[in-house]
Amino acid sequence: MATSIILVVLFIGVLITFHEFGHLIVAKITNIPVESFSIGFGPAIIKRKIGETEYRLSLIPLGGYIKMTGEENPDEGGFSTKPLGVRIAVVGAGPVSNLILGLLLMVVMYLSFGIKYLPPVIDPLPGSQAEAIGLAPGDIIIKAEKETIPGFENLERFLQLHRRKEIKLTVLREKEILFFDYQVPDTNELEPFMAPIIDRVRAGSPAAKIGLQPGDKIIAVADVPIKRWEEFVEIVRENGGNKIPIIYQRGDALITDSIIPSVERDQMSEERFGQIGVWVRLPKISLSLPRALWEALRRTGYITVQTFVIIYKVITRQISTRAIGGPIMVAKIAYEGASWGAEYFLALWALLSINLFVVNMIPIPILDGGRILLDIIGGLRRRRLSEKEMSWATNIGWVLIVLIIILTIFNDLRRLVQK
Repeated sequence: MATSIILVVLFIGVLITFHEFGHLIVAKITNIPVESFSIGFGPAIIKRKIGETEYRLSLIPLGGYIKMTGEENPDEGGFSTKPLGVRIAVVGAGPVSNLILGLLLMVVMYLSFGIKYLPPVIDPLPGSQAEAIGLAPGDIIIKAEKETIPGFENLERFLQLHRRKEIKLTVLREKEILFFDYQVPDTNELEPFMAPIIDRVRAGSPAAKIGLQPGDKIIAVADVPIKRWEEFVEIVRENGGNKIPIIYQRGDALITDSIIPSVERDQMSEERFGQIGVWVRLPKISLSLPRALWEALRRTGYITVQTFVIIYKVITRQISTRAIGGPIMVAKIAYEGASWGAEYFLALWALLSINLFVVNMIPIPILDGGRILLDIIGGLRRRRLSEKEMSWATNIGWVLIVLIIILTIFNDLRRLVQK
């Protein structure tokens, strides 16, 4: 528990520092006097004044702030006298800093660990046309027509472009080259084939407790022979809390043991399922800096859009509000992230930083997105919101934030009780 608390403080501390530095740097660049800059809330543990700004490290490391001259009182000048574009830039710089941090963490992750990819190894759906012409699980697609196929995504793109057309596939099966004429259907009937080989074992997991190691190949589980990774996952998911036999191969040796999958709960659907704490082995490629930056940009964009989509679905009740988590959930995720290793830790850190960008851009007064919205409304009306209007907006914002905090803590406690 102490480890998870330290990790949460580290996670949140770095994210907040970047966020507040974003506000600070743009305020300084635009010549807005900054009276104080604090990491954390409450009494100051350390403070030092440099120029007009007092820098603080405060007792409660669950937030931070900067106080600019004129931010609350327009008569003081400073922030309130700046053009609308400058004010928006200063307020938006905090969330954007978190977005940039998430991107940088992903670049570091891709440069350090490379990127996994699905090789062009196929698994035809039962009863499909692909199966009928003789394609089999484990076949490697070398070429489609004259185009070399380096990965499964390349194969999917090629098939999408050639729907309803007959193409020639060059296939490697064991050590034999085979050729097939394949009429591409309207719907995809080729899935990626993943061998049941373990790549990583989470520390403290059921898999770690019985001694499973990277490179072990699952032969059977719950007395069912295993040919594909998905078969293994499905049986484990169905046996949460049950003791089941497992046979795996390590080198030339077959090892027989038993394992009890832990019972986990899906945050979205509330479904319970079994898990033993392993990843499937997939090949990796090393990335150059430009390629790592491109992949990080793609991933950052995808996470950003999906986070907005999830928030929208929660608001519209397409997803239960029970899916929302708070500090206890963050602690659990941080602890599990560390137990998976540095690669997963960096990925999780990047995800949380990007999520912080999205959450702060929600147009709730007192959040950065809400402050930007109020400034835009004032700009459209050609006059600032009155003190009464600002007070109403701020009070509404605080009520909403307090309700969200109560909801997230309640959900965290409910998960602990129902676990």
